[in-house]
Amino acid sequence: MQSTFIQRFNATVERLRAHPEIEVYEVDVRPPASERDIRQAEKSVGHTLPDDLRAFYTAHDGVFLEWGLRGRTYAARTAKYGYPDYGQPPGCINLLPVHAAMTAEWLDTSHVNEIEPEHRELLFGAAEEDEGAEDEDEDEDKVEVVCVDNFSKYNHADLIFGASPVVVVSTDHGADMNSSDFVSFSTYLELVLSVYGVNRYTHGIGGAWRRKPQRVDAWTRVLDLDELVAELRKD
Repeated sequence: MQSTFIQRFNATVERLRAHPEIEVYEVDVRPPASERDIRQAEKSVGHTLPDDLRAFYTAHDGVFLEWGLRGRTYAARTAKYGYPDYGQPPGCINLLPVHAAMTAEWLDTSHVNEIEPEHRELLFGAAEEDEGAEDEDEDEDKVEVVCVDNFSKYNHADLIFGASPVVVVSTDHGADMNSSDFVSFSTYLELVLSVYGVNRYTHGIGGAWRRKPQRVDAWTRVLDLDELVAELRKD
């Protein structure tokens, strides 16, 4: 039977704790979100949550991990489910609780890049754009994008709503969303664990500025932990 996300997450944490050059600072797994919590979140954004995201919140309403190199001092630790700052440790998983993620606040106060029609066409195809034009008043009440994993001051993982919602890793505080490939939420979770919570832009789906961003349907590349530590030691 395929292991659950939390089983794979716990195994990842144990590998990190077992490494002599790594210090795990904090781990937190919240209890499941209630059906009422999820329905209220859906009402807040005007969308039904995709099945994989709903399943995540039904199992655990937020997951947090932060780790760094043993013996190294960092300028700022990240408060669980809070906002990262510059100089944080390199490993951070900050999968926000449903009430914190599914809100218009991110779009209104933090997200700085408008999602242009060309962007939506790339993510979802022209057909969805035509369907959305049928009821513009209804669409005005819907939230376009939310932050699901606020793992870095400079980068964050955003869920863009559409016919089949996708996750991108925005960079430049969200000003550049066009250099990230895009994935389902479940694929994003595989990516997060495969890179041990280090930056999902530089070690994952970012860097597509040299070409047109594309959909990634599966993530199979797992970082070698010893090689990752050696790379971090050079910084």
